[in-house]
Amino acid sequence: MQNSKNVKLGKNIVLMFLVYFFPKIFSFFLVPLYTSYLTTEEYGISDIIISTASLLAPFIALSTPSAVMRFTIENKEDKRPIWVAIQIYFIGMFILMLILIGANYIFGIKASYLVFVFIIAGSSVLADINMSYTRGIEKMKLVTICGIGSSLTSILSNILFIVVLKKGLYGFLISSAVGYLFNIALMVGCNFKNIFASQIVDATFKSLRKEMLQFSIPTIFSGLSWWVISSSDRYFVTLLCGASMNGIYSVAYKIPTILQAVDNVFYQAWIYTLYDSYKTSDGRKYIAKVYDVYNFLFCFVGSFLITITCPLARILYSKDFYAAWHYVPLLIISVVLSSASGLMGNFLSIYKKTKKAMLISITAALTNSVLNYVLIMIMRDAMGAAIATVFTFFVSWVLNLHEGMKCGNIRIKWEKALLMYGVLALQTVAIIISKNIFIAGIGLFLIIALNWNNIMWAKDKWKYLIKRSV
Repeated sequence: MQNSKNVKLGKNIVLMFLVYFFPKIFSFFLVPLYTSYLTTEEYGISDIIISTASLLAPFIALSTPSAVMRFTIENKEDKRPIWVAIQIYFIGMFILMLILIGANYIFGIKASYLVFVFIIAGSSVLADINMSYTRGIEKMKLVTICGIGSSLTSILSNILFIVVLKKGLYGFLISSAVGYLFNIALMVGCNFKNIFASQIVDATFKSLRKEMLQFSIPTIFSGLSWWVISSSDRYFVTLLCGASMNGIYSVAYKIPTILQAVDNVFYQAWIYTLYDSYKTSDGRKYIAKVYDVYNFLFCFVGSFLITITCPLARILYSKDFYAAWHYVPLLIISVVLSSASGLMGNFLSIYKKTKKAMLISITAALTNSVLNYVLIMIMRDAMGAAIATVFTFFVSWVLNLHEGMKCGNIRIKWEKALLMYGVLALQTVAIIISKNIFIAGIGLFLIIALNWNNIMWAKDKWKYLIKRSV
């Protein structure tokens, strides 16, 4: 029974790897280009524009992309879900346009910045709607092609507008939008016949719209809380330390992007494993074991990245951005904790404990906001934001772990997880103080020693998967 679950989980991981990992890696390799051709201030401003666009995105279509996939999976022949989302999208874009015009008039915000907020937010939401529909009808090859294709298009656009045409900040923003627009064009082109193949508006359209909104609107608040935790620190750094400091701090996030990509792959595959296993006692034991093994692997990769932070920063960052390496180890820990928290938070969704999930998100968001302001004010440096992010995700992990174990009746080895997080913290202190990769590297061996049984378990399962594949 477990072997079949392993095979299914392995297949899902491979598929999600193709869909989600490659785009992140492409973005990672653009870091040297950004740090060579953009000033710290330009990168800081671009980061604020993109963060603002990501804040506004859920409100444009009222988070209906998630509902599109959910309702399309139930009936792949039904085209109404995507049209409900598109209808709401255009209304939202009109309202956003009025808001941005008002922001320009009242606050005097530069019009060109607001135009790019509008374009990037709008194109990302429309791409998300199309992606959700395509996943709903299970055209995963198209999803993969679009993901990789949009990333390659973005890379070429960056080279063209930043390196060749030397458009600087605006070249970066144009390239960000071009990737989304390519995605939209390809998906709409491939799905055109499907979308327009049948009657769209009928007597049940309004009732479906109501049902989809009831599903999607609550997710806005969780998404907003997540945005506060993951992005509000950039605003605090910009306001209290300046755009140039935010540019350096934002670049520091690029190395942890590797971990985020891995996490996104496993997260998407993990969902299917949870739904298959949570109802039985053996299934819950299996979930606990997979969680334990994954937490080890994630901590191991995080430990390795912390160890090589300095030499990796020398390769990726230009002289003006090199100071960013100081923040990288802490941000790596925050991604590790974020991953562990998110995986446990899935239990709350499975058991329909959405109110508790929302309260945890809000608690974490408030904690993050207070700590960001206090620590940045005290330290007068982005290090305060990095520490605040780590502590926030630790609080989120503790709360999600407690509620997830309680409602799911699942025994997670939290003591071992806590020890590994402690090792990562000691590595961070060692690397920041000494810059010695050999001293920091001791943490790798400690994490391996704590998880030798997991290594043997994963080795046996890997052999089985290879045998099945052959």
